[in-house]
Formats: sequence, C-alpha cells, structure tokens
Amino acid sequence: MRRLLSLLFLPLAACADPTPAPSATIVTTTEYVRTPADCTKLEITALVVEPGHGYIFGTHAEWLPKGQLVRVRVAITNADSTFHTTRTTDYQLDDAAGTAHPVSNDAMAIKRQPTEVTIGAGNRLELDLWYDIPLDTTPRLLRDSACATTTTLPG
Repeated sequence: MRRLLSLLFLPLAACADPTPAPSATIVTTTEYVRTPADCTKLEITALVVEPGHGYIFGTHAEWLPKGQLVRVRVAITNADSTFHTTRTTDYQLDDAAGTAHPVSNDAMAIKRQPTEVTIGAGNRLELDLWYDIPLDTTPRLLRDSACATTTTLPG
C-alpha cells in the first residue's frame, strides 16, 4: 500500500518547480488626450436631430429618460494623413436655455454606440449621440468641449 501511495505522489513531486516565478511586469497606460492637431483635423457635422424620444430600447435593455432623449446623428471626418481618436463624451448638447448636457451613457450603451473611436486617415465615420435633456427645452447646438468649438444643428 505504501508503495502504491508513493507511486501516486511521484508525478506531483516531479512537476514541482523549485525555482521562483519571475515577477509580473507592470503595464501602465496613460489616458488619451486630444491634441490641438486633432481639433484641426477632425470635422464634425450634425446630420439629423430627433428630439422627443420618451423611451429607448435595444437588444439588451430598455430605458426611460429623466426628461426626453435626443438623438443627434453626426459625421466625423478625418482630413489628416494619419489616424485620430475622439471620445463621444467630448460632445455636449446645448439646449435653448444655454445649458450643456453630456451624452447619456445609458442610452449610448443601449444603442451600442462607441465611447471612443479612432478614425483612419481620410475616413468618415457616422454615429449617433444620445442626450437626456429636460422636456421643456429644445436642442440648440453641439459643443466640442475638448476643442472649444460648436456645430450648428440642422432644422
């Protein structure tokens, strides 16, 4: 019986590595920050504005806004010979009262819109920006908070 037990534990003993494991390398990343070059090379155009959505639904969730949801379809064109990155959180919607509203993270996730996009050289990207604004106001303009520029809305 003893011999049988020693034979069972022999493979385990053979697999043990007496050398210590190397320490794991620590990878640090820095948060992406748009540069002035990004601001001059990325052009944003508002294509469609749809205010007054009372709810939103997608493949995995439904959501009721605090006020009304506004969908703004935008085209972002990269006029440079290299790629540029932008974040949807950089674009705020100003209402008729002059109040700036950030994108609705809930609505953006439900509609599966990206939070950060990298646009290739000479490419154009269209996406929807969703905002939750009060019922008693209307959308007025789109503000790029990173570049301090504004875009007029159609209609």
